[in-house]
Amino acid sequence: MHEVGRRIVADDLREGTLLPREAELAQSYGVSRQAVREALKVLAAKGMLTTRRRAGSRVSPRSLWNLLDPDVLAWHAIVGLSPEFLRDLVEFRALVEPNTAALAARRASPDQHERIAACVEAMRAAVDDGDRFHDADVAFHVAVFTASGNALIDRLSTIVEPVLQVSSTVQGSASERTAWAGDHERVATAIANHDADGAEAAMRYVVEMYNGEVSSDERGRVSADAAVVWKTSDKSLLYPSGALHGQLAHQIGEQIVSGTLAEGETLPRESELALKYKVSRQAVREAIKVLAAKGLVSTRRRAGTTVTAREDWNLLDHDVIAWHNPRDLSFQFLTDLIELRQLVEPACAALAAERRDATQLARISRAMAEMRRTAADPDWVDADVEFHIAIAAASGNTLLKSLCRMLAPVLEASMKGQGNLAPTLEVALEMHESIERGIIAGDPERASMAMAAMLRLTDSRLHEVLGLGTQRSA
Repeated sequence: MHEVGRRIVADDLREGTLLPREAELAQSYGVSRQAVREALKVLAAKGMLTTRRRAGSRVSPRSLWNLLDPDVLAWHAIVGLSPEFLRDLVEFRALVEPNTAALAARRASPDQHERIAACVEAMRAAVDDGDRFHDADVAFHVAVFTASGNALIDRLSTIVEPVLQVSSTVQGSASERTAWAGDHERVATAIANHDADGAEAAMRYVVEMYNGEVSSDERGRVSADAAVVWKTSDKSLLYPSGALHGQLAHQIGEQIVSGTLAEGETLPRESELALKYKVSRQAVREAIKVLAAKGLVSTRRRAGTTVTAREDWNLLDHDVIAWHNPRDLSFQFLTDLIELRQLVEPACAALAAERRDATQLARISRAMAEMRRTAADPDWVDADVEFHIAIAAASGNTLLKSLCRMLAPVLEASMKGQGNLAPTLEVALEMHESIERGIIAGDPERASMAMAAMLRLTDSRLHEVLGLGTQRSA
């Protein structure tokens, strides 16, 4: 599975390529046909393959890959990051990590402070060993993400590893690594002192060190053909449910996400699941592989298959997001979602104001016009979601586009589950029009401020609608 994944990322297997038959792959890699079949199911779960009965497996368009999946990112790192993708990764980190450090300064527990400080000490102790230093550097950033207190933001720590693969270009000598550890220590100190502004500024400096190394070239705009229009009714981003194993994966996945199958619970044996769902044991086995690829279950020989802790789920997976029922969305999940949007979308709007071309601008305006047309009926939600997806597409950053496509179903679900979170439709339209005007004017600050104002209102309204009073510290 990893070998095929690496070849797809390396473009040895190009988009649209039809893979050899199972028997040929088994012979080529020296494994059983069963192992090949399960590996293909896992790659399909990550959006990298499309498999159809009798038609075989083809490499999916890159726009459908889950670019925030840990394996997909790791494969990019192994085969080598293209300059364009590396710039996108660094830019994405620059948007997210400084604000994440500020959240950590407000929320980190004493144990989390100790973990962050221990990572800095490990960096200092390893200045003469590049590999150990690299590992400590990765652990530091992961610890800061965890200390943010936001489960969705925590999952974004998966972007750290591939970017830090270029660390040798930033701190190649022991003296440079010593200085680099000092920069990280300033972040840790600010977090320990509950200095949110200081933590944000210190982390921004750390991330910009990478930015100076990898984004000096002028960036081209993304063509209109590369933009993917996501519709809730479009199932292309979800795991195919035509085959029995796909149907079963969706059924069990929904039960896990809803809590019907609780964290830590051991699933029935293959034979029992096969009998219960009236499918073959092979279909059960393949469905479990799909769920494991999404972090929902873990399988051990003789111990069976167990539902993993929610913190281990890939919450940025299309299916995991879609399996959340609007009625089951917790207050914590909704506030995490809004907070993640507050970190990403204002900057996304600013980038769109800088980079949008005529086609992308027309798409944003079409979505805005559709919002006005459908303001009084349920289609309002679809138009609202499309508006935000269109802005992400115009940002020119593939990771931002991938993230917003994944958040689209839960964004829609939150709207339908809680009702429109604006005081009136007129207010909602006016706030979205302010964002559109900023992008049309090519004014990044204006677009960013308008998006931030809209999200602040959404957060405030959520608390009012649920009768929970003041917002949590953020």
